[in-house]
Amino acid sequence: MLSASLVISLISENQLEGIVTGLHHITLVTSNQVVNNRFYTEVLGLRRVKLTVNQDDVLHRHIFYADEKGSTGSAITFFEWPELPRGQVGLGSPHHIAYTAPGVDSLVKWKSWLVSQGVSVTGPYSRDGRVSLYLSDPDGVTVEITTADPRDEITQEYLNEKERNPSSVSAISHDMRLVRFNHATPISNDAKLTSLFFDKLLGLRNAIAKPNPDQEGTTILEVGSDDRPDFMRYIVSEDASLGFVGKGNVHHIAMAVEDDESQIKIMRHLNDIGIQNSGVIDRFWFHSLYFRDPDGNLLEIATKGPGYAADESPDKLGSKLVLPSWVEPQRKEIENFLKETDSKNSLTWPPKYPKVSTPPEALVVATKVASSRGTASR
Repeated sequence: MLSASLVISLISENQLEGIVTGLHHITLVTSNQVVNNRFYTEVLGLRRVKLTVNQDDVLHRHIFYADEKGSTGSAITFFEWPELPRGQVGLGSPHHIAYTAPGVDSLVKWKSWLVSQGVSVTGPYSRDGRVSLYLSDPDGVTVEITTADPRDEITQEYLNEKERNPSSVSAISHDMRLVRFNHATPISNDAKLTSLFFDKLLGLRNAIAKPNPDQEGTTILEVGSDDRPDFMRYIVSEDASLGFVGKGNVHHIAMAVEDDESQIKIMRHLNDIGIQNSGVIDRFWFHSLYFRDPDGNLLEIATKGPGYAADESPDKLGSKLVLPSWVEPQRKEIENFLKETDSKNSLTWPPKYPKVSTPPEALVVATKVASSRGTASR
């Protein structure tokens, strides 16, 4: 674990301010790629932009969904690991992810659409300068759809009235499109240490702590860049319990940098102060650097290029299984193994959606445990 004394002792003048620009992608774990694909493309309206394998576990799929162009900050990716147990949200296993909606009216449409598809959904809620609804995907991942209300002018009464007269939604319209991530929500048991971690290690200096409207005694810690001041929104509780990653959980959160030079600066800084990390890894579509925050959440720094069109034309993204050149010699073995996996991995569509928690951002608090700083491996 990274101690507070170590963080405080780091150099006060950080050369990394402004290098991290926001989210790059978020990676989760799914139990079934067919159900997962139908949900994220047909129900949430995203585009599959890459179908490949986990480069550290090449006998399992890695699926990417994003906006039409595969833009940085829009990609949600999944490892298909049907043999894993269901995970547990907690320290080291983030709480939920959030997409930006075009506006408040689109949230009302989204609720109507999701209910018509049998999805468990709650909200919209008006609070803390935003309006949000929450849903559960087939594996039980909590997904927030949110839009800004900077003047706090939208009341809960207004939203309730809108819901009393919902318009019928038979398809995802252009004004409902999810264009990018809004934030990711890991869990911490020490707001000060988490703030110092992002300040001193990544140059993200505008951390703000607010009361959590869903749970007394816990706070929301917002951390981000100048352009995206709250792309990380930690739920903080001194009594947060240890979680573990499995089916239906966030595996890691990737933040974006412009280029290799910026990424190497961060790696050197981590090395200089003794923070364990993976070193730079070539993922073909981007370069990756992995390490953990003080609570064990796995973080990644990813470059914006080369991009998902490096090996497929823009109109064919995600249409077939693609492999990096160093994995290509194993294609036959991989395809045979995936075929065998599929034969044993039963699926049902539409799925029986797990019920989304209410209130949505409250923690199930167990016995207080000390978080451990795990390795930076995937």
